[in-house]
Order: sequence, then structure tokens, then C-alpha cells
Amino acid sequence: MKPGLFLAPLLLLVAGCDGTTVTQEAEQINRGNYAKEVLALPEGDLRIVLFRAIQDAGVPCQGVVSAEQVGTNPNRPQWRAKCTDGSYNLVTVDPNGTALVISPKSP
Repeated sequence: MKPGLFLAPLLLLVAGCDGTTVTQEAEQINRGNYAKEVLALPEGDLRIVLFRAIQDAGVPCQGVVSAEQVGTNPNRPQWRAKCTDGSYNLVTVDPNGTALVISPKSP
């Protein structure tokens, strides 16, 4: 397995239900701990964030259909994300927003 590294901060792709914009949400996350913010996401939003991290790492994935948290460190949460093609990727999120993607299909 080769690791792919997604260095851009993780941003929520879905605008908040309370009327905030994606930019406002990104600014709120920038002031906090990305890892804790990602841990608090609803399942659908979590799958979107993991999908973007996998895509940005250059790993082929058409969408994340499920995600199982496998790490126990709240400062560096880790998920096993299943793509639509049945492949699995391990995604770890650091407090600074860096996501490490480990996949058998990493470039």
C-alpha cells in the first residue's frame, strides 16, 4: 500500500442547515480542531469529507458508501472507507486538517 497525502484543509461541502455558507463553516473549522470537527459530522457529511480526501490523494473512488471508525485516538481519528467499487481506503485526519490516505490504489 502506498500512502497518498491530502494537504489542503478539509472543507465541508454541504452548507449548514442553519443558513451558514460553506465559507462561513470553513472559517469556523479553521479556528478549531479539524479532527474533532470531522468526528462530529453526521454520517452523510463524513462520507463526503472522506471521499474528497481520497479523491484529492489521487486514488480512484467514485463515492464512499460506508465508513467505519477504526482509530481510537480522538486527536487523529481514522476511518476505513468503502468506495462504490468495493475497495477500501484508510483515512486519518490530523488536527491541522491534513488527511493521510492509505490505499492499495494510491498513485
